Amino acid sequence: MIINSKEAEVTSSMNLNELMKQSVFLDIETTGLSRQYADIISITLLYYENTIYKVCQIFCQYKVDEPEALKYLRDLLKGRKFIITYNGNSFDIPFLSFKAQKYGVDIDFESFVKIDLYNCLRQVKDKVPIPDFKLKTAEEHFNIKRTDTLTGEDITVLYQAYRIEPRNEFSFLILQHNYEDVINLPSLMNAIFGLYDHVLSYSNLLVKVNRQDFTIRKNSLKSKFSVISDMKTDYIHPAINFSLNVSINKQTMDLNIPVGFYKDKSISEFYFFDNNDFKLKSYTAIEGIKKNLIPVKLNEKLYYDNMINTVKTILDSVFSTS
Repeated sequence: MIINSKEAEVTSSMNLNELMKQSVFLDIETTGLSRQYADIISITLLYYENTIYKVCQIFCQYKVDEPEALKYLRDLLKGRKFIITYNGNSFDIPFLSFKAQKYGVDIDFESFVKIDLYNCLRQVKDKVPIPDFKLKTAEEHFNIKRTDTLTGEDITVLYQAYRIEPRNEFSFLILQHNYEDVINLPSLMNAIFGLYDHVLSYSNLLVKVNRQDFTIRKNSLKSKFSVISDMKTDYIHPAINFSLNVSINKQTMDLNIPVGFYKDKSISEFYFFDNNDFKLKSYTAIEGIKKNLIPVKLNEKLYYDNMINTVKTILDSVFSTS
């Protein structure tokens, strides 16, 4: 087994800075897709430690290295809250979990909040005109540079060659490929999260807000947001002017806000919030409408800024002091 470690430069947006510091970015290379029959080639991790980011690469020279590689991974994961991958919820984490169980290495992947950037990108796919959601395609779209040009097939061929003749240039090319898969993930995460209409950040909660998350139904503005949270239990907060429910297992937030309704001969439908309930400092008003009414929908026009500002005001009141 070969282990390499070095410092890395990582840039994060203000909303993601603290989350990234509590995370491990992870990617693996394997000899195939089957958890049962394929072998681990390498595991690469990027993490924050002692005021700097580091990259650690674990290279399994032979199949017998897998148990020790997993033990080393287990130790590196200690104290972390989040695992960030690209398509890792479908491949990397189940693969490593299977191997850990096989060798009796105690890694409880269920104890981590798993952030799959592949799934995050698909949540904003309407804003990303790309032909597919492969990692390299996403990197190219966001102008994230990589020098490596190898494919997964190339890596498998190189590894087979390494097992026959363990030359340093073979292992270097494999590890360089795996390194770039991981070192680009923070930049990719910044780019993807920049596509959400808003990202609201609190001490143990990050809320991703998109316009399509809102629906008006039965005199209520219903919102369902994707969240990232390491809270240990579901959070329920009933109030007179809203109801809020955070599901930790699903990593979602349901927020329902009652709306007033009015119509007459010239107005087919007017939905609104009463600002006496929320005390918004500013919002988009409508001339001729009472000052304290916050427009949500007038006929066919939706006032998304008012919806988002009201949501932010509610969440600030709940989580900024909790």
